[in-house]
Amino acid sequence: MRELTTEHLIIRGQIIDACSVDTLHASFPDEPLMQELADFLEDWFSACPNMLLSSSGSTGEPKQFYASKQAMRNSARASCQALHLRAGNHVLLALPLIYIAAKMMIVRAIVAGLHLELRKPSSRPLEGSSELYDFAPLVPLQAAKSSDSELSQLRSILLGGGFIPSELERRLQHIPTSIYASYGMTETLSHIALRRVNGETRSDYYQPLDGIVLSLNEQQCLCIHAPALDIQYLESQDRAELRADGSFRILGRVDSLIKSGGVKLQAEDIEERITSATGLSVIALPAPHPQLGECVALLWEGLLSEQPALQAAIEGKLAPYQAPKICLHLPDGLPRGASGKVARAQAREYLLASLAESNR
Repeated sequence: MRELTTEHLIIRGQIIDACSVDTLHASFPDEPLMQELADFLEDWFSACPNMLLSSSGSTGEPKQFYASKQAMRNSARASCQALHLRAGNHVLLALPLIYIAAKMMIVRAIVAGLHLELRKPSSRPLEGSSELYDFAPLVPLQAAKSSDSELSQLRSILLGGGFIPSELERRLQHIPTSIYASYGMTETLSHIALRRVNGETRSDYYQPLDGIVLSLNEQQCLCIHAPALDIQYLESQDRAELRADGSFRILGRVDSLIKSGGVKLQAEDIEERITSATGLSVIALPAPHPQLGECVALLWEGLLSEQPALQAAIEGKLAPYQAPKICLHLPDGLPRGASGKVARAQAREYLLASLAESNR
């Protein structure tokens, strides 16, 4: 394998640099994923110092912005250090390339000399494979759908892009793979903190990566200072508990608060209680109420035969003021983005449309 002093990516045993990106287009004309990868690399290897990125839009309208490639390199290096990734490690990528998680996995492979395997995104990316990998980023849906033996083909896993149900987290305790959960957003160039999900060092608290300084604003939302990522001061929408050592625990999004009769209810807390008891995917949203101002509305997916279990969880796990006054079953499932993350903004639109229709 030839040695290069310029940036390059190792994929399928090939070294791809600025001078050889065209070989990807020519060698894999019938593989859309490789064509997408080639497009990304053309942009990355270009002389332009910035890249255009887009947020997922799971909590609102997708936003586009420019990020410096140097900030992306800095983020990738900090991530590789925290995840103990080294040159020559074999890593798997089975996430949509349009999202920051996949883009940053490619950048990690470039800056750390990782050997990248690219697969079509699916709910079970290791199905039918006996290959072993040092690392892979997955979304919780992929981890939930994959078997224990499939997950054990990975030495370490980074879970990101959505809430990790407690049932899944309990199951992951029995898998020898080192599993981490990430905290971050597109604006922070993927994650800025990790927490261990399983093993002796598992924790409910995230540890920030090197160079990340955190604080809380008046709304108790996490604020991020990360000069190496070109972030001087970024206010998140995530309410957090911040400890003196810099570790933190996310309580829920400030825009997920439901103010019902003067009581502030965190939607994520209600969702977690129900999901833990039933295994059902649900989302709690505020709905207008004539006396309370707002009440809890619950959207859920699953079989109608599971409704008694849902009702039992509502009665047994929630206080009366937390109980939903509106409960809607979505036969086609909750709206989700390509990563599998529930699209809260779309769910809210569906709820308001359903309420308007029922009031006609």
